[in-house]
Amino acid sequence: MATILNITELSTELETTPRVARKFLRSVTPVEDQPGKGGRWEIQKGQLRKLRKQFEGFKESMRTPEVPEDDDTLES
Repeated sequence: MATILNITELSTELETTPRVARKFLRSVTPVEDQPGKGGRWEIQKGQLRKLRKQFEGFKESMRTPEVPEDDDTLES
């Protein structure tokens, strides 16, 4: 039988918060496969390697773009 991780265990593995882990899972899981309101995420430990790779891409997409310090449009 496969080991199942809950959202808290997954967030520990991904070194993030449970809130961010749920947001990430919603972004990579089709709506019909999501647990729904009040449901519980159950992640198989065998999926962890794939989820780590996907999470790295998710973190990159969530970063805010940096504003150049010498931007001339900011002068008054």
